[in-house]
Amino acid sequence: MKQSIVTPVHTRSSAVMTDFQGWRVPAQYGDPAEEYHAVRNNSGLFDVCHLGRLEVSGPDALQVLQPHFTRNIGILDEGSALFGLLCNDQGGILDAVLLFRLFSESADPRFLVTTSPAAFDRVRKQLSSRAYDRTRITDTTESTAQFALQGPGSDAVLEAASGSSFKRLKRKKLKKCEINGVPVLVSRTGFTGERGFELFLPADKAADIWTSLLSGGKAHGMLPCGMTCREMLRIEAGYCLSGSELDGTRNPAEAGLMAFVDLNAGFLARDAVAAFKTSPPAYRLMGFEVFDKGIPRQGATIFSEVKEVGIVTSGIHSISRRKDIGMGYALERYSQPGQEIEVEIKDREVAARILAMPFYRKK
Repeated sequence: MKQSIVTPVHTRSSAVMTDFQGWRVPAQYGDPAEEYHAVRNNSGLFDVCHLGRLEVSGPDALQVLQPHFTRNIGILDEGSALFGLLCNDQGGILDAVLLFRLFSESADPRFLVTTSPAAFDRVRKQLSSRAYDRTRITDTTESTAQFALQGPGSDAVLEAASGSSFKRLKRKKLKKCEINGVPVLVSRTGFTGERGFELFLPADKAADIWTSLLSGGKAHGMLPCGMTCREMLRIEAGYCLSGSELDGTRNPAEAGLMAFVDLNAGFLARDAVAAFKTSPPAYRLMGFEVFDKGIPRQGATIFSEVKEVGIVTSGIHSISRRKDIGMGYALERYSQPGQEIEVEIKDREVAARILAMPFYRKK
């Protein structure tokens, strides 16, 4: 089981640890509801070192990446990020990723691809299969660390720690700074539905920076946050996760991600994905809330009048809605908002209703 470079700090803080896609990660540091409210109202700090990080560099880096990425990489300036999909030849989604064009001191472009742990090996294999001799694909997952600082108060925490201003940093833009003399790359990105940042830094300095951010963040209501809180925020925001909503077999039309497909980008799966656009998919990703108490679990069956019509991919208790909610794939005719369904929860069929996503929108 892999673990973050910061894991010893988490265990000394009495964090409850859990297994997630081959990694040992913090599930919670205290009450997950308190962590949730910290992110929605102030700020929360997440250790996301478990995310895979692949740096692609060299004269042909763009030509290596573009055949796999569903959006036009050519529009990326240095210091920018682009959300998109990596698809296999059949149009199945290997992963939904952020692609960063890093600052480069040479004429050769440098890119960073961040992946989920579940998809990391297959993404690295696919990129490497068509790499050119002048392209370097480097796994920086262990040599770097990644934190997510999320919430409306995250600017204040980051500015106090770095002495730099981030209020004008636009979404999906990067900025360099220093924290305790350590170079840190900051991006205006995140996975919570709130304003926030992701920090990339040397792994050997990660524990010190984590501790320093938490210490300085106390004055701004910041808390360390674990995977349970992250799932609450992620599902409320309607974000897909590899290993849950995405597994290499679901396509962009089924997952509701066609907005992140540019059919003029020239990726290898273009024709397969274009065919999904012209014909309605058999299944669609949808969200639902449960009428009775009970959190739906991944793999549970979705019914409509005794007929099996789909499968649950994620479920959690929504604090903002005060309901148990979930996401899943259902046959297209049973996936419309307002449709009443039943969901398998602990061997019971519990009444539920399909809702439009996201479940939560930032005020």
